[in-house]
Amino acid sequence: MQKKSMITGVVILGLAAILATGCSKKEEQPQPSQQAQQAPVQGAQNATLIADLETRLKEDPKNTEVLWRLGDAYFDAKQFNESVKHYKKVLEIKPGEADLYNDLGLSLHYLGNSAEAVKYLDEGINKNPYHQRIWLTKGFVLAYGMGDLEGAKAAWEKANALNPESQIGKAASEYLALVNKK
Repeated sequence: MQKKSMITGVVILGLAAILATGCSKKEEQPQPSQQAQQAPVQGAQNATLIADLETRLKEDPKNTEVLWRLGDAYFDAKQFNESVKHYKKVLEIKPGEADLYNDLGLSLHYLGNSAEAVKYLDEGINKNPYHQRIWLTKGFVLAYGMGDLEGAKAAWEKANALNPESQIGKAASEYLALVNKK
């Protein structure tokens, strides 16, 4: 039972850290009162952005920048099936950017496919082992999606070691403090 409550604590801290720093490359989130006021406007803006990007994609279906931005727009709209589809298309055309593997892994995790998420996160880490955010995301997916606290701890230690003073390093440190409170 203690392990389950520790996982719950990690999840709560994880959600707070994601909102503050994000595992993905998204912008900082507005305050809750601002979110309630901005949600309809942002939803409409996101729908317009998606429509615009879909149109641009029809003109140039292999444009990796448009595909990636479309994946991000779908991610922001919490349409993770669509974000995964577009991120994978970018990888087919132009693999290599750790941010892309990070975004794909996080989308897969939110779809409940944490094992596949870790596979892509590991591919991204192999491409760039110094990418701090992907280590934070891997720790989050391992802890929250797979219940692997030892693996999560190792990932967060790596994220923290890469730059302990950054927001990502501090978030990793907070995760580690929670896990080490056994």
